[in-house]
Parts: sequence; structure tokens; C-alpha cells
Amino acid sequence: MQATQIPDFDASAPADLAEDEPSGWRKPFSRVSLFWRTFFLIAILLIGSILAWLQTLRALEFEPRAVQTAQLLASQVNLSRAALVYADGIARISLIKTMKDEEGLRIVPREPGDTFESKDNDAFSRRVVAELGTRLGKGTVVASSMNGQPGLWVSFVIDGDDYWLQTDQAKFNPAGGTTWLIWLLVATVMSLAGAALIAGLINRPLKELSFAASRMREGNFSASQLDEHVNTSEIREVNIGFNRMAQKLAKVEQDRALMLAGISHDLRTPLARLRLETR
Repeated sequence: MQATQIPDFDASAPADLAEDEPSGWRKPFSRVSLFWRTFFLIAILLIGSILAWLQTLRALEFEPRAVQTAQLLASQVNLSRAALVYADGIARISLIKTMKDEEGLRIVPREPGDTFESKDNDAFSRRVVAELGTRLGKGTVVASSMNGQPGLWVSFVIDGDDYWLQTDQAKFNPAGGTTWLIWLLVATVMSLAGAALIAGLINRPLKELSFAASRMREGNFSASQLDEHVNTSEIREVNIGFNRMAQKLAKVEQDRALMLAGISHDLRTPLARLRLETR
């Protein structure tokens, strides 16, 4: 009968784990710890929420701010026109000088040859100009410069005569990009800090479990106990189960040591008798 040939098996050779290795897009993230994965996911979620919130806030703030700016400019024009209408020639000159010195408002006649650059370079400006046209009349002109002089220029009419009112350009500008950038940076820093805190709280029980498992692997069962009174019910159940397993393994180890001690005693006794008999 021909003997069956059994192939040799090298127990020391490592098993082929090629199928368990991550591949494709998962491979770069295979060595990233759970803390950093959780941190990045939470940070991306929070930053995306902040960007969406800022965009929504800007959209909601756009219309009220445009109407408020147009109302402010219309009030300046109407008050200036009323003051000039009811002032005589001498008082009008003094009033114009006072308005320029005290309020920063400059009133000059509008000439047919005046050149100006319309203030309609963005959506906010166009909305304000449209609202001013509703309040002051369709022929109202809003310019960012007049005859090469920069500023915010608004046209109006007094008794059939055309005038320009120059006011502060800053009143027309919406909230600058610097303001939004500062708010975005502050919100981002706070979000990253919150993400780190949340990721740390999530990762802490796993680190404690890993530490306890390493102590158990070294045979130190007394240092492998986990807190069974944590607030999170899922973590509490895991800790209780781990502690019970550690207790059972400690008892098994104790029984094994006792059994080995008994076997060693049983073996030493006959050997001692044989040694005495041979003497």
C-alpha cells in the first residue's frame, strides 16, 4: 500500500494576508488612527455647515442692508434739498459750507458736460440704485466718481436745477470681505477645537480598552479592570463584559497554575522515592 505523502507545513511562515490588506482609495487611510479619522470627518462636517450658514446669512442680510442704505441716502438727499429750498441766497451758501464741514456732505451744481462713472459694478450697488430710483425718481443717477473726483455722488433736482450730492463712500459699501474672513477664521478655529474635543471623547474609551487588553496580554489581570460606571450605556456594557472576561481568564490562569503545581508535586514524589531506593 502506497503511503500518502503529506506536504510539509512551515508553522513559522506568516499567513498570506494579501486579501485583508486595503487597496485602492482605502490604502492611504489604512494607517490613520481612529482619532484623526473622527477629527477630520467632524471638522469637514462643521466647516461645511459654517460655510453654508455664512452664505445663508449673507443672502438674508443682502436685501435689508440694500434697502437701509438706499433709505439713508434718500434721507440725506431729501433733507439737503429741503434745507436749501427754504434758505435764502446768503444762508444757502453758509448752509452748504456747514454741511460740508460738519456732515461731510458736498453739494455742487450738475452741469451738462459732467462726466461720471455709474455705481452699478455689483449686485448690491444695483439693488441700492434701484431702490433710490424708487424713492427719489427714475432719473436719479448714482456715480462712484464725477469729473474724476472719487466718492459717492447722487443727483437730485431743486426747482428745476440739477445738483450733485457727494457723501461718504463707506456708507454705501456692504460688509467688507475682511469682516467675513475674520468671522470665518474664528468659526473655523472653534470648529476644529470642538472636533478635536469630540474626537478625543470618542477615542478615550477605545484607548482605555486597548491599554487594558495589553495589560491582560502580559498577564497583569489586576490592572485590566475598566470603569463600569461610565455614563455611556454602550461603553458601560463593553467595560462590564471585558471585566467579566478578565476575571474568568484570571480564574483560568489560577486554576492552570494550581494544576501545574499539583502535577509537578505528583511527579516529584515518585522520583524522590526512586532516588532514595537507588541509594
